[in-house]
Amino acid sequence: MEIGRRKKGPVTAKQAIDNKIASETPSATTFPSDLAGHQLVMNFVKYSFSPDGATTENTTGTIAFPIPTTGMVDKTAINYNASELGVVGAAVASSAGVVMNAFSGAGKNTEPKKIDYEGAVKGLFAGGAAFARESIPDQFGDGISQGLGNIANPHIALLFKGMALKTFSFNWTFAPRSQAESDTLKRIIQDIKKRIHPKYTQEGANFFLNYPDEVDLYYAGSGDYLHYFKRAAVTDMEVNYQSQGTAFLAGGAPAFVEISMSFQETEIWTAEDFE
Repeated sequence: MEIGRRKKGPVTAKQAIDNKIASETPSATTFPSDLAGHQLVMNFVKYSFSPDGATTENTTGTIAFPIPTTGMVDKTAINYNASELGVVGAAVASSAGVVMNAFSGAGKNTEPKKIDYEGAVKGLFAGGAAFARESIPDQFGDGISQGLGNIANPHIALLFKGMALKTFSFNWTFAPRSQAESDTLKRIIQDIKKRIHPKYTQEGANFFLNYPDEVDLYYAGSGDYLHYFKRAAVTDMEVNYQSQGTAFLAGGAPAFVEISMSFQETEIWTAEDFE
């Protein structure tokens, strides 16, 4: 099993490509044509909502570029917020454990579990004077705090809010060596643009925009030593035809073309993905 993939059929980009080649479909379009073994492969798939995870159906095309010069960074972002619980919030957090423990024992014994509601309620308001000070209007509470030289403990806590979707940005600088390579690169750029843009559809008098293709990414030629990707959307693409100054080949094609692409995964990672 490849890291970060669900155990629900062939869902990896590599398996998708292998399946397509096995069924006598065209192989990946590569640039340059003599691309070495280490590659970043982009396997484009038609968008399809699947609550059970990514599928490999409706593959629309595969493009392979060299390992990018920058961007091979696997960054995990976990969202936490520092929040002031206040006196009441802190009491609720403390009492929640009491209530949960009481309920967790219910049904395990023949005798009904006795829940100490009175103790839980007392714990909720165990702020005393601090609770009273926090309950009065600010202009009075601030005056009292200034006079006494202290404030009610704000009970700041770090609260887990969820995982951020991973993002990646890659850059390539290409220098076509012939008119044929310039033409191939032009076709690849147009092909990628076609796949990452929405398409108009019409139903009666109504027009809709279909979702663009999504993409499965993977590093070829590196085994399990690099990170894996989950299905992603292309969120940005930039083509710079003047990355090395104004220079053109004999046929008018730019001598250097820089391509930058950004991706955002469509599913968060959880601990089970690394087991």
